[in-house]
Amino acid sequence: MSPTRALQRQASVSVETRRKRDETHARDQLSRIVDYCKTQEIQFVDDSFPPVLKSLYINPRHSEHPRVADWLRPNEIDNFSTCRTNIPWAVFRNPRPSDIIQGVLGDCWFLSSLAVLAERPELLEKILITREVSPQGAYQVRLCKDGKWTVILIDDLLPCNQRGQPVYSWAHRRQLWVPLIEKAMAKLHGSYEALTAGRSIEGLATLTGAPCESIALHESQNNSGNTEPIDKDLIWAQLISSRTAGFLMGASCGGDTQPEEEPGYNAVGLQTHHAYSVLDVRDVHGIRLLRLRNPWGQYSWTGDWSDASSLWTPELRHELMVHGAQEGVFWMSLEDFMKYFDSVDVCKIRDSWADVRVTGCFPPFAAGPAKVAMVTVFSPTELDLCLFQTGIRGTAEGVHSPLDLSIVVCRSTGSNTSPQAVSFVMTSKRQVKSSVMCSGMLEEGTYLIVTSAFNHWQSGSSDQHLTDALIGQEDVFPSYVLAIHSSRAVLVEQVPMPQFCLADTMLGLVSKCGKRHEGIPGVTCYYMAQGMAGLVVVAENRRPDSHLMIDCDCTESFNVVSTRGSLVVADCVPPLHRQVLVVLTQLEGTDGFAVSHKLSFRIQPQNGYGSYGAHHQPPLAQQAMGLHGARPL
Repeated sequence: MSPTRALQRQASVSVETRRKRDETHARDQLSRIVDYCKTQEIQFVDDSFPPVLKSLYINPRHSEHPRVADWLRPNEIDNFSTCRTNIPWAVFRNPRPSDIIQGVLGDCWFLSSLAVLAERPELLEKILITREVSPQGAYQVRLCKDGKWTVILIDDLLPCNQRGQPVYSWAHRRQLWVPLIEKAMAKLHGSYEALTAGRSIEGLATLTGAPCESIALHESQNNSGNTEPIDKDLIWAQLISSRTAGFLMGASCGGDTQPEEEPGYNAVGLQTHHAYSVLDVRDVHGIRLLRLRNPWGQYSWTGDWSDASSLWTPELRHELMVHGAQEGVFWMSLEDFMKYFDSVDVCKIRDSWADVRVTGCFPPFAAGPAKVAMVTVFSPTELDLCLFQTGIRGTAEGVHSPLDLSIVVCRSTGSNTSPQAVSFVMTSKRQVKSSVMCSGMLEEGTYLIVTSAFNHWQSGSSDQHLTDALIGQEDVFPSYVLAIHSSRAVLVEQVPMPQFCLADTMLGLVSKCGKRHEGIPGVTCYYMAQGMAGLVVVAENRRPDSHLMIDCDCTESFNVVSTRGSLVVADCVPPLHRQVLVVLTQLEGTDGFAVSHKLSFRIQPQNGYGSYGAHHQPPLAQQAMGLHGARPL
């Protein structure tokens, strides 16, 4: 096997083995720094994230955040959080969610995820490689940014105000784990200000590297016509399953509420724009109950099934230990939970699993350096696949826009020189988000994992020379990380994407999962919008002696872009062939969008449109053939 080939083939490694390997390597680096500081009789100062304005603000000149007066080490900080001045500093002191104190930074999303993790203190200790106070002020934190593990080296200089108190997050009982992890996050993203605003699912994924998914409790407002309806029984089954598996869960309360709606939440003891830990999920005599914790302490639910509720019988009160309001812990019904909460973020922590992470890029056309992951499964294996794009946190506005991400898994021929997608197996939703995931059980065999993004395509460009010049330049295209989590060891090899892999993958997906329309005998049109952040339209010509002339008009769609460079397309599909006519994708993930298509078609024995024009309008450039070229049945 060639060295290049060996580098592209990887066996999955257990999560714990990878962590211990990373820690061993990191400690070697840290020991050299500590030895140098001891020799020079100095404390460590991180010159890659120095105690200056650029470490605080994305744009120091225009930031409106409160100004920091000084950077102090823990032994220099005023003891404002406790009157017991004889308590020594510690990295951890039996950490609890209620230890966290939020500062002036708007990073509740991150601190909420940290609070969820603090329900399991042993998980917190895996984040900080340096678990004891460092006299030299040097610490290491292990985080997973955009799907890729990295060890961050930091010092313990913390931003403080004029009174010598921390400006940003802190912890009760003179613990350092909260400000140290927050500082590592700030360094990872370029500044403290870069941590402003976000969702707790991002924090959970960064802190654990585990697969994370969000269970929606309300229908999306962006595109209600093409979203799945909310199924209360399915949601309950997912919650029960996640609780049984021991997964971490955090629930978002009132994330989309308007200011005028907040009093309604406050009246029942809830805080909007806030994440709660889900501690337990129980079905008690047909009553569906959840136990939650407000990590910020004593503000607690006062409605049905709260501590003071008359619905409790003495037996149930004793069985479920209903006395937690003073600690922010309470029970509530599923109905009330779904009324006041928006989503549940599930973090699938499983130390016994293995994973492998591969990188790639998304060219803006169906050619070039794109790769697929060929996975060999040796026995029935459960897989969680997570696809990450490079995050925009901390970057200047407009530098790059989020892509629409998708994962499709197909059975493969097994040939690693020219693998072919044989049959559709499973897919993620296509979403304009920082990451997407899909899960399933795979039998023994070989599979292709095909990742794609379309809303940055340049298919409307006629500059073939420009495309040819870019094909070999992988580093100029948006990058991704694909994390493959598996219950058993698997073998993963990255291979060049076969020429028509995108077409075969989309054809298999839409014909299996999409809606179908039979217009003429021997002709079927498929379309798929639900879970696609847009629309895919496919035409299939099963007639052995006739060409299919088909026009597709999508001009009533908005906030979408077309892989054909136009919302109106016309194509000739040969006998016994099928073709992806157009893929529409959402342009901006935060805005609403709509998709619409009108089809008209006819059959004729001749090849092409004759007096009506060319075979394809717009013409199919070479860089689009891998997705839109006609494929034999």
